[in-house]
Amino acid sequence: MERPRVTGPDLSGTSFVLAASFAAFAIVVVLSSALADGDTGWHIATGAWIVAHDAVPQVDPFSFTARGQPWVAHEWLSEVTMYAAWRWGGWNGLILLFGAAAVALYAIIALHLLRWQRPGGAALMLIYLSLGLAQSVLARPHLLALPMLAGWLVALLRARDRERAPPLALALLMLVWANAHGSFVFGLALAGAFGFEALVTAPAASRMKVIRDWGLFGAACLVAALLTPGGVGGLLYPFYVNDLNLLAYIAEWQPARFGGASALEVLLLSGLFFLFFRPTRIPVTRLLILLVALHLTLDHIRNQMVLVTLAVILLAEPLGRAWADGAERPRPAILPQVWGARRELAPILVVGLLLFAGTAAWRMIAPFDRKDSYGVPITALRHIPAELRQQPVFNEYSFGGLLVFDGMAPFIDGRSDMYGDDFTARYFKASTGDIRSWREADSRWKFGWTILPPDNALVAVLDKEPGWRRFYADKWAVIHVRDRPLTTPRR
Repeated sequence: MERPRVTGPDLSGTSFVLAASFAAFAIVVVLSSALADGDTGWHIATGAWIVAHDAVPQVDPFSFTARGQPWVAHEWLSEVTMYAAWRWGGWNGLILLFGAAAVALYAIIALHLLRWQRPGGAALMLIYLSLGLAQSVLARPHLLALPMLAGWLVALLRARDRERAPPLALALLMLVWANAHGSFVFGLALAGAFGFEALVTAPAASRMKVIRDWGLFGAACLVAALLTPGGVGGLLYPFYVNDLNLLAYIAEWQPARFGGASALEVLLLSGLFFLFFRPTRIPVTRLLILLVALHLTLDHIRNQMVLVTLAVILLAEPLGRAWADGAERPRPAILPQVWGARRELAPILVVGLLLFAGTAAWRMIAPFDRKDSYGVPITALRHIPAELRQQPVFNEYSFGGLLVFDGMAPFIDGRSDMYGDDFTARYFKASTGDIRSWREADSRWKFGWTILPPDNALVAVLDKEPGWRRFYADKWAVIHVRDRPLTTPRR
């Protein structure tokens, strides 16, 4: 029996979407844990530089080790947006920006899920989404790009449902995406995959039309992806980063690890249970998409956010069919129903609006001070005197963004692709306590001070190193200074 179509206002669906979106918004806005990341600082500083100079930087303007070397801020649009939010509302404004991104992501996915899932099943899939995204809720451009990925994929699926190519206007989203975050390459790959699916499933008489329509859409998307400050280089940038040897040193770029109850293991095992408990048929192209995303996640754990976003959207229909006792048609889209029944739904829409507005107002009014965390040693930096700030520093990799934000030139920061393999390898060798590497770096750069986490191996070395002494220490950072500071700052 087919699932009956809803003819009246979809109160339960509307309530579900509002509840899911508000929950995501409230978690980001109230907990504010997205700010516990050092890279947030250099992203905001980049946005400020772009606004001040009315240009996207082509060379490094921040560090003292790579200043003047080629660097293009490929996420410049996200960084300008982050700076605008911070300039308007301080840290509270920045939190609201990423809360709004969470709202967009969960609303897009909830609306899609409800076409194929009952509210209980849709809620479970959103829980899976939240578990998979938990490690990625950071105030960085990738969180602004996730709603673009979700909206892009849903638009491609709707185009396939209608057996036509996506509208050319969708290429405008690619234009924004390509200037906001490197994950736009996933969008291009998805467009190619669904174009291929359309071709192989089309009747022979229609294949030329499929090639023409999807080919035109693909060409428009490719042109949009090239309209960035980096041009062809910007298009190839994600592949360049993926091949860097230095990724082995950075936690989020390391391979997935099993052996404990990690989020990825929980997602995979429980997901397989639901897929096997009731036979679930997944179209071959979409299955291949999920397998490629799984491979990329096993290769680099940061891609878990892409995997879980793709999986929740792509599996909504197959799981919905498998668990719906033979229902063959999706439920009608909710948004047209909401618009058509806006008067009947007005009370719940007003309540939802008041919840969002009230939470946002509370966030803006409530006093907020960014707290110390592993990558953000704010208290330690407040103890650094002005004259020391002008001296070259050897800093923890994750502290570099905060140094840039505070107007200090770091030795290294999160833009590891710009520093390159050799420089980054030498840095990590010195930072792990290799005395020879440390002395070679010190001889070249003439450091005036260091700032490192207490558990860094180099801290114990510097405690015994002649000519160095502890200046400050707390739970998050230890600062060493020279006994005899340099008379001429070297930048």
